[in-house]
Amino acid sequence: MTTTPERHPLSLSSCEDILAYVPHALGFYPQNSAVLMLIDEDHLEATLRVDLPEEDTSSERESWTAQVLRLLDRMPHIQGVVLVVYAPEDSLAEGRIPYSHMVAQLEQGLAGKKVLLRHTWCRQGRFVWNYATDDYAEPTPVRPLETNETHLSLVFAGSAPLDVPWDGSGIPEWPQAAEILKIVSSQQHNVINCLEAWLQTMDLAETEARTWIHEEHEHTALLLGSLEVKIVRDLLPYLAGQGLDAALDVLFGVMRGDREAAASPLTNYLLGRGWHAPDWQRIDRLWSVARDLLGVAEGNNRQALLCILAWIEWARGRGTMALCLLGRAVEENPNYELARLLQKLMSHGIMPEWATDKLRAWRANFS
Repeated sequence: MTTTPERHPLSLSSCEDILAYVPHALGFYPQNSAVLMLIDEDHLEATLRVDLPEEDTSSERESWTAQVLRLLDRMPHIQGVVLVVYAPEDSLAEGRIPYSHMVAQLEQGLAGKKVLLRHTWCRQGRFVWNYATDDYAEPTPVRPLETNETHLSLVFAGSAPLDVPWDGSGIPEWPQAAEILKIVSSQQHNVINCLEAWLQTMDLAETEARTWIHEEHEHTALLLGSLEVKIVRDLLPYLAGQGLDAALDVLFGVMRGDREAAASPLTNYLLGRGWHAPDWQRIDRLWSVARDLLGVAEGNNRQALLCILAWIEWARGRGTMALCLLGRAVEENPNYELARLLQKLMSHGIMPEWATDKLRAWRANFS
């Protein structure tokens, strides 16, 4: 689920505007998906993507509808939904609009919760249907995105949806990688020094941080080597989101031997619980640095970075992106336990509490 960015108003009744907006909200062009635009009064609050059922059968539709309604239970203030079904090319049967029975069942389930299904469309390849028309109605061609003002305004603001969710691949190797890794292998790690080094990096603007880590090899080696220390790796998202004092409270409590009580704030935070939203600016900087470091990291340090990136995407409400990153980590190292644990957590559709609160949720950085 992605909270809508602060931007000019979006027409919730225009199919072309909705189709143009969805990839920017998700960060990629969806396939085999149902995308729900969640509305509070007349404001778009969040965009939720759910896989389509594997088969369009009665039992699969019932299970799918129950899953969607459980997700919406987390946002009881939602009053309306706009739905776009992205159907696979081979899902058309006898000219009918794909997944029409599923949409009808969802509409009935939403009505039971007093949520109005306001508009419904199905996109399949280059064509789009309106579920409000006759089930055997002819589809209409989709106009090119290049002519849509919503798409163009978001592109000009810096948004660039991917064809598929990013899985951590494609980052070019740094020319200095071998030299930096040699420094890593000879390091001794002081936990507090490691946390302070990460905080100093995250407190810089993105371009400044990038310049620093590419030029100061000793510093970059310290960041990478610190990922080998479990408590540092676990504390990094907490450090970014809650600050150094909170991270040190956890660290010192664990060092004193009061592990369960001291780690409770960290555990709740990593599971998305609590009233306080993360510091999203610093979280975004952690994401940027961790992504850049994939060009030099190897082995368990690389899997640690992929897990951090996945947690950040999950914290942002982008569960699909998170699972792709974790899939890459497990593919590279099937024995990396943290990636498997996070996969198990996120594959059940569990969302952080702040992702369902418009005042605390992350907002995409284009306006």
